[in-house]
Amino acid sequence: MRGFLTLLFCTVIATAASAADPYPSRPIKLLIPFPPAGITDLSGRIVAEALREKLKQPVVVENKPGANGVIGLKELLKADADGYTLMVGNVGSLVLNYAMDPKVGFDPIKDVVPIASTAEYATTMVVTKNLPVNSVKEFIEYAKAQPGGLTYGSTGEGSLANLSTQLFMKQTGVTMVHAPYKGGPLALNDLIAGHIQLIIEVSPVVNEQVLSGTIKGLAVTSPYRQSMLPNVPTFEEAGVPGVVVTGWLGIYGPPGLPEDVRQKLGAAVVDVVKDPEVVKKLRAIGFAPTGQGVKEFTDFHAAEVKRWVTFYTEVGLRK
Repeated sequence: MRGFLTLLFCTVIATAASAADPYPSRPIKLLIPFPPAGITDLSGRIVAEALREKLKQPVVVENKPGANGVIGLKELLKADADGYTLMVGNVGSLVLNYAMDPKVGFDPIKDVVPIASTAEYATTMVVTKNLPVNSVKEFIEYAKAQPGGLTYGSTGEGSLANLSTQLFMKQTGVTMVHAPYKGGPLALNDLIAGHIQLIIEVSPVVNEQVLSGTIKGLAVTSPYRQSMLPNVPTFEEAGVPGVVVTGWLGIYGPPGLPEDVRQKLGAAVVDVVKDPEVVKKLRAIGFAPTGQGVKEFTDFHAAEVKRWVTFYTEVGLRK
């Protein structure tokens, strides 16, 4: 009996000591709900590396691709709400998915906890190198001469890439066949190989290939030209108004995340995103660092959900 009481006492003391450990006291898992080399992965790894230094704990990246981010998101939703499982989310996976289909399997307001934003980005219209066009105008003429004869790729119906392409087709009357992919890099590989003719993909995924001449860049969806592609016009400049799309990324936790942990993580993410070295790394691959804290990012996230639900409802695309 004495031995049992001694063991019980030691267990209680150990548990109390563990509970008193300041957060974080062990490695953090950062879920990336898309394949390696995509925008979510590229930005997430930069932030994860900086957070390791800031929090003095390993931040282990795990890619969980599929269903335009929903597979990775569902893993976050079933994780313990202790701050040791986080996720990089973007506008496509967390907002556009739900805005298009409210039965997607999650609620972007109730089921995730916004912690801090990290970066924003635009998309770039690119075509395979052998396509006989060198401008948006020439592409429109070429595509209209063979309606439904061209194929475009995207990471699914709820993705920013698909939204950009839908807006382009709506504004121009062009029709193309959709080929969905699990990630932007996979679509890019097929574009380079000539299996598909066009993608309007997030800029950080395609910029290097445009600069190297492997593919052709025709326009960007930002309201201004991109610093990495100064010779590529905006859609407005290319004669197609109304195709203005920018996306964003941020760090999220599971429902029930303690507020003190959330605030500590939010402050840490903002600090690293505004660090000059991190800013340099993000800008070098086409991202614009943001660094909104907990309250600002939470308000922004809610406004984006409302904005895109309204948009998809008005255009008749909400299921």
